[in-house]
Order: sequence, then C-alpha cells, then structure tokens
Amino acid sequence: MMDTSGSATEDVDVWTVRRLVARHKPAAIAAVALVALTLVTIAVSLVGSAAVAVSDATTCSQWGSATQDQQTAYARLYIREHGPPRGVGSQPVSVIGAINNGCMQAYANDISDNVTVAQAISGNS
Repeated sequence: MMDTSGSATEDVDVWTVRRLVARHKPAAIAAVALVALTLVTIAVSLVGSAAVAVSDATTCSQWGSATQDQQTAYARLYIREHGPPRGVGSQPVSVIGAINNGCMQAYANDISDNVTVAQAISGNS
C-alpha cells in the first residue's frame, strides 16, 4: 500500500526570508548592521549640513563645507555689519571671492584650520 498522507510539495525547498535568515544568521546580522549604519550616516549628514552657520569666526576649512546660499548670506551680513572690504566691492560675490582668495592662501600655507573668513577677507592670513 502507498502512503498518501504526505504531499508532493513537502520535498520542495520553499524560499522565504525567515528561512534564509535562519540558515545564514551571521550574514543576516551583518546585512542589518550595514543597513542601520547607512541610515545613521545619511541622517547625520542631513542634520549636520543644515546646522552649519557661517560667522566671522568660521575657519577656511569650515567655509569650504558651507553651501552657496550660506556663503552668500554671510557675505551680505559681512557687508551690512562691517561695510564693503577695501578694494573688493560691495557685492556679495566680490566678498565671497575675497574670502576664497584668502582661504586659498591659507590652504597653500597649510593653516586653513586657523584662519577665519574675517581674516581671509582682510588678507591677514
């Protein structure tokens, strides 16, 4: 007599995420950790980039990380508070250019972490 209690599908290996994770626990844990690390990195970069504010005390290294909008806002603030720099002009783009030139000299002299944007504008780097 033949046993008819079993079905033909019992011999088929059904692929499920649960079964895959159960069979490969170290790889699954590593994959979850990698996804979590990626999400944390993205979250930190999103929050960190919005928190950057440019001021007179901002170093040239930090200036390089500021967005174009942040640089323009600082240039306008600088002109309003200090007046236009001598020989630079009263346009924000001119102030940004002066900062970039001063910071380029600071980078060349390897002192970009010590020179502020206010010093870069005045050429005291």
